[in-house]
Amino acid sequence: MRFVLWCLVFLSGYAAATQQPPTLHLYTEHLPPYSYIVDGRPDGINVELMHQLCQRLELDCNITVLPWRRAYENAQHQQMSGVFSTARSAAREPLFRWVGPIASDWGYLFRLKGRTEVNPTNLEEAKNFKLAVARGDVYESYFKRHGFEFGRNMLDFATKSEPVPLFMAKRVDLLVGSKRSLRTWLRNNKLPEDSAEALFKLEDVGDNYLALNLLFPVKLAERMQLELEQMRQEGTINVLIQRYTDASNP
Repeated sequence: MRFVLWCLVFLSGYAAATQQPPTLHLYTEHLPPYSYIVDGRPDGINVELMHQLCQRLELDCNITVLPWRRAYENAQHQQMSGVFSTARSAAREPLFRWVGPIASDWGYLFRLKGRTEVNPTNLEEAKNFKLAVARGDVYESYFKRHGFEFGRNMLDFATKSEPVPLFMAKRVDLLVGSKRSLRTWLRNNKLPEDSAEALFKLEDVGDNYLALNLLFPVKLAERMQLELEQMRQEGTINVLIQRYTDASNP
């Protein structure tokens, strides 16, 4: 009897010791230089940041690049999942558990260099021009909230960078993005990095975060936050930003 009990205790302890951690499914969008596909694999500033965060915590993380709306919805419906790079806005606050901020930059409205006829100085004046946004992106709701309308002054695309060729052809008047992103998008289209010029900064959009499902384990989210803060203090995020913005990305 003692032998049987000993075997049961041994086997339960062995199972606990060898149990693999659950796989975290992290979703992102095509958003160079933060996330994109190269040679069939996700890469970019925040993709590498998530890889390093998972490695430091010994977590099994699977990162998938999807259209933004699908990535965002997947994270809302799967417990062990999250989506990045997600702007932390007031409307989104109650929908996720938040870890961050991760790498991000201020958003601006841009015009094609030399198009002096495209000259808004604020959002109200920008309504007189054609603006490109990504479907389901925080900027879609941001501009709708400020009175922009599809079919009148707003056009939707699958990704933030997709309208760059139309922007260069003067069929789209305004692009939205960060200065870091715009330089990458133009470079990826084999265009001079100064082909676009910033008009004005977009306020109150929010920094980028990893947004975790509401049912994601609280303790694990807290560990991820603490480790990310440690990485920030060590300069890891700045090193990644420098590495990827200096490189020629897809």
